[in-house]
Amino acid sequence: MAVDSPDFDMTPRGKTDAARHRDKIKEALRRSLPDIIGEEAIITRREGKIVKVPVRGLKSYHFRHGSAGGSAGGFGSGGGKKGAVVGRTPKPGQGRPGQPGDEPGIDYLETEIDLEELVEMMFKDLGLPNLKQKEVMETVIPRGWTFDSIRTSGIMPRLDKKRTIKEAIRRTEVLISHLMEETRRSVEACRAALLEAGGDPVRARELLASGAVYGNFSSQDSVQQPFIESSDLRFRTLAEDVEYRSNAVLIAMMDVSGSMDNMKKYFARSFFFWLVSFLRTVYENVKIRFIAHTTEAKLVDEEEFFHKGESGGTYCHTAYELANDLIDREYSPERWNIYTFHFSDGEDWDAARTAAAAEKVLERGISAFGYGEIQTDYSTSVLMQALVEKLELKKDKAGQFAYYGGSFDLTPLVGVEIRSKDDLYPALRCFLHKEHVGP
Repeated sequence: MAVDSPDFDMTPRGKTDAARHRDKIKEALRRSLPDIIGEEAIITRREGKIVKVPVRGLKSYHFRHGSAGGSAGGFGSGGGKKGAVVGRTPKPGQGRPGQPGDEPGIDYLETEIDLEELVEMMFKDLGLPNLKQKEVMETVIPRGWTFDSIRTSGIMPRLDKKRTIKEAIRRTEVLISHLMEETRRSVEACRAALLEAGGDPVRARELLASGAVYGNFSSQDSVQQPFIESSDLRFRTLAEDVEYRSNAVLIAMMDVSGSMDNMKKYFARSFFFWLVSFLRTVYENVKIRFIAHTTEAKLVDEEEFFHKGESGGTYCHTAYELANDLIDREYSPERWNIYTFHFSDGEDWDAARTAAAAEKVLERGISAFGYGEIQTDYSTSVLMQALVEKLELKKDKAGQFAYYGGSFDLTPLVGVEIRSKDDLYPALRCFLHKEHVGP
């Protein structure tokens, strides 16, 4: 009689369900990237690599009960015709526009994710455009040690046994062929003589000439361990395994004047937050310098750049002039890939001077130039127009997102207009695409 013992171990099924849930979260994150990129909880966090993001459209399974009395109909509620739709419950509170509803809205869950994983998910096809290997490479990235070459001398701990035995076998076969030519004896006899002589070719030749080696030779005589001499020894040499990286510097400039209200500053900081996170995740050797400006520009640290603001007027040329001075003093274009990104609301008391200063930055042979303008209904956009006319940028559109593209010699130029949080993600793709300008 067979006894069936059911297996109630749910561990494999639990692992499968957990993996499926993680895949669903990642897929929901991918669909929600344009919304996640502007989440204030991520942008304003000050420390830690784990961030909390809302995942919309991911519902938890639960029972939904019908209304009391069963008037809505459904399975087992009475007669019906073939093909009739059952189980569809009317939604009260949504009949007239403008009236409050009593139905729940869109469900969302809050999940934790590593910032680097989120950045990798967002920018798989992006990178620094126009990144070139420079003639002078200052940064060497150590990657450990590797065996560089093989030499005939060295210390015994670095002896390459495999190559040593190969050299001994090769030399032995050459000696046997010479013995066969000189004595006209078979390969088995020459091999046995060399074995008897302990690897000495002169002694083996004497044994063959005297007839001391004769008779039948077994298969073991033909399988002979080679006699290793000092000339057969091979040693491995160690060398440091390094990777050379071209130097790159990002000069991030932002208008923090009084015309940049809290929402505008938030958009600018959001853009630079993701830009800096992406560069630090993908590239090991990218220096980032921060310039904040009102009527004057100054170099600030990352904390002050992202979390402090000022009041006052707006002279954007001060930021470009400080960037020019920074390039002249510290970042020679012959040794560095230089990227400049500037964000403003377009208000500038001397836009013509700013456009001229931007052209001077380009004349230094930088790798890319980007300008982002945060526009609202009451913004006075004069700087974008000045840059478009001075640098001959051409306007294009990808859906609802407008951007400008062009080049100064071999330097790609990109200008973007940001009107809402939805434009942040296309702007990043526009600035950081490796091959072409535009989202």
